[in-house]
Amino acid sequence: MSAAISKIQPLTEDHERYEDVFYNAFYKVAQKDVVDEKVIQYFDATLLKRLTDVFGFGEELSLLGVGVGEGPLEFHFLKSLQSHYSSICNVAVDPNEGMLQTFKGKVATLNFDDKSSCHWFTGPLSQFVAESPLAGNKYNLISSIHSLYHTGDFETTFTQLATMMKEKGLMIIVCKNDINLISKTFHKLPWLTESTQSNERLSSKNVREFAQSQGYDVITVVIPHHWDITEVFDDQSDFGNKLLDFFTMAAYFRQTAPAELVDDLMSFWRSISTEDENGRIVAPAQDEILLISK
Repeated sequence: MSAAISKIQPLTEDHERYEDVFYNAFYKVAQKDVVDEKVIQYFDATLLKRLTDVFGFGEELSLLGVGVGEGPLEFHFLKSLQSHYSSICNVAVDPNEGMLQTFKGKVATLNFDDKSSCHWFTGPLSQFVAESPLAGNKYNLISSIHSLYHTGDFETTFTQLATMMKEKGLMIIVCKNDINLISKTFHKLPWLTESTQSNERLSSKNVREFAQSQGYDVITVVIPHHWDITEVFDDQSDFGNKLLDFFTMAAYFRQTAPAELVDDLMSFWRSISTEDENGRIVAPAQDEILLISK
């Protein structure tokens, strides 16, 4: 098996392909607006009050965003908090420089005064922890929005992030749960984790149970939705092949994986999917918001 899958390239190592499949395929089926709106609603209704009840206006509020990408949710957090705090220190970490620059451009529109500061670190979290003096700071709010899958061993990652939380600070993690198509795929095909260097087997259940075992309180909010994966079953569909790459975290999966493995995966996906009233094939894609505190 190892020889047969040796040609598979991790999608995260091909930034151009990653951006292509994310924006031109996955983004179009991900119902990302639905997920983002639920996270924003939760932030506005619950998390913002938790922060402002504990940390006063006169304090500097520090935020750490891990794997922010273009930062749509982190931007909302900043914009909302700007009206409650006179001083904000925002630290954003992401390995993709292009995406980080896009987020940086958005944040520039907020016109922070001299009391506030923004810091940008291009690289993985492990590099940030090893190299940046900012990793020694304590943060009021730490966010990880669908990024724990790419930070290495998640128990180590969680422990590192937890040490950076201020007393009474909060951590918000958005993560797929264990009935999600991608979670099920990586459990079904465990060799994908090794070949793609991605921990896509990780689910919100793993994070919640580990956090609780370390003495943290966890509030869970389920975000149910689904993905239309009809095109992945058409091997001539460029859109479908891009979706396939994202769901497996492998660049050009159909071209590099052994044909029998591709066939097995297609059969598995059909078995866990349903057909809607329009004849489209839809797969489960539930996410969860985890609010973690001590």
